Amino acid sequence: MDGPGTYELALLDFLYRAPVAMLQTDGDGRVELMTPRAAQLLRPLAHNASLDNLFDVLAPTMPALRQELAAFNGARGTVFEGRRLTLRLPGTPPRDQVLALGLLKIDDDRLAAWLVDVTSDEHERLALAEHLALATEAAGIGTFELRFDGHAPLHFNAQSYRLFGRPEGGDARAIVREAVSSGEIRRLADWVAPLRDGREAGTVEFEIRWRDGQTRRLAAKGRQRRGGGKAVVGVIWDVTDQREAEAAVEARRVAERASRAKSEFLSRLGHEIRTPLNAIVGFAQMLQRGAVVPLAPEHRQAVAHIADAGRHLERLIADLTDLSLIEAGTVRLDSACVDLGSVVDEVLHEAQASATSRRVRLRRGLPAGRLQVLADGTRLRQVLANLVSNAVKYNRPDGEVVIGVRMEAGHWRLSVADTGLGLTAEQQAALFEPFNRLGRESSGIPGTGIGLVLTRELVEAMGGRLEVRSEPGRGSEFWFSLPAAAAAAPPAAAPRALESRPELHGRVLAVEDNPVNAVLLQSFFAWRPGVELRIAASAAEALEMARSAPPDLLLLDLFLPDRTGLELLRELRDTQGLSTPCIILSASAMPSDVEAAREAGIDLYLTKPLDVDRLLHAVDTLLGTIA
Repeated sequence: MDGPGTYELALLDFLYRAPVAMLQTDGDGRVELMTPRAAQLLRPLAHNASLDNLFDVLAPTMPALRQELAAFNGARGTVFEGRRLTLRLPGTPPRDQVLALGLLKIDDDRLAAWLVDVTSDEHERLALAEHLALATEAAGIGTFELRFDGHAPLHFNAQSYRLFGRPEGGDARAIVREAVSSGEIRRLADWVAPLRDGREAGTVEFEIRWRDGQTRRLAAKGRQRRGGGKAVVGVIWDVTDQREAEAAVEARRVAERASRAKSEFLSRLGHEIRTPLNAIVGFAQMLQRGAVVPLAPEHRQAVAHIADAGRHLERLIADLTDLSLIEAGTVRLDSACVDLGSVVDEVLHEAQASATSRRVRLRRGLPAGRLQVLADGTRLRQVLANLVSNAVKYNRPDGEVVIGVRMEAGHWRLSVADTGLGLTAEQQAALFEPFNRLGRESSGIPGTGIGLVLTRELVEAMGGRLEVRSEPGRGSEFWFSLPAAAAAAPPAAAPRALESRPELHGRVLAVEDNPVNAVLLQSFFAWRPGVELRIAASAAEALEMARSAPPDLLLLDLFLPDRTGLELLRELRDTQGLSTPCIILSASAMPSDVEAAREAGIDLYLTKPLDVDRLLHAVDTLLGTIA
């Protein structure tokens, strides 16, 4: 067994060999014992160095810590610990060495001290802190620490100052009071309260104002600091762009819902107006052609007024629908080679009755030959019809309207000129404002103020630009240019004038739930006495009729009481094997309905009010007997 003192000697030997630097002072405050590791770290200090010299080495640039060390007067056994002291040696530059310091009061006069080299740990900590700072800066994330001891100071990192739009180094609490409203500060205080008690509080968002007046929205998340200490630590980040993007998406979603609602409303409105309008215009056509009884001249004039009013109402609902589609960005154009002569002739023919009633001459000013333009034929016809309609309405008695066409640099320049009222400069400036009648609301001339707006939008959608030249009392000229197209096949023959075709035979099944429109169809087919027309009022009735007598041609309304016309068409083709040609006769002019019908394989889509010539021409073509 070891003799007395062996244990103490062994312990002393262990301490001398340990990597921990240790030293001890005597009653006079001088170093009386120093381990080899301590001598290595503090090599300029002799064994008789004083405690003051030691403090000079350990804390020369940390006055508060120096005072704290000098005042260390704890009772025996009391331990003082401080960390991260940069070592300074007398007469040498600061060494890149960090020590952990501990003091132990041995008795009233003597102190023991130990030092541990934590330089590598400190380097790792600093590297980690630097990486974290770079990451948070790159991510735009700031950090904060809110302490509840003393005056409860608030600490920001550099990124937090940037988030608040303030220079780095200012009083963080003062910055918050300046940048955040009092109401938001109360909300932040309510958010911090559970964090202070160690509970969860989720994420909080609040608005701040930069000194330049800009408003930003920040978010914060925090928790109680781990390892003790009355403090809340957390992160802050800017959510302004995210919230603005979300708001934009929501606004777009709301706008799309509103647009869909408006489109659905216009679709229903158009359907409800076109259905009775079909009877008005249809029977007016029959009366004009003498299909009912021969009319006296004054009666023909009255019927012309009825037909003109019906067509005006049809254009109005079409313009409203198209304007809604343009505003929603869903108008669809089909660019193709269009024969200008045919389009101009159709427009002039349609406007003739209105022009005659107003004593206005219509003139065709086209050069000889076939004129081909690259455009959407339907929309081009609509543009010219609107311009000619306005030129007739706002003309003077015995005035004139001329549709002119001439070639300019590979484009056809189309113009509509009149000898009417003309426009002032002020009126021209407001010409394309929706629903602006330019002061002519009380003129007695019908109009809504949307025709020209729609016309310009359609021209621009086809790649042109609508221009105007006008002078009060001398008339107006509207013109636009569209690309000329290469020569194409001759245009299809125009529908023949209404005449009886007794040689035409076939069986036609029409599905029409409106009794008046059913009577109108019967009136149309009176001009085709060899064609058997059967009319069903529902899809179920149509299925029975098709089973008993398969038709050669189907005429289907798009919306029926018991299902849609397209559903009926699919059932007829799938269950009964019919490959019969089909024409849709619908009061809906919405492009989505037209496209759905085309995808279902229909042969033609005609919008109500029906044109008798066009309908019978289509019937003749599909039954295969027209020359």
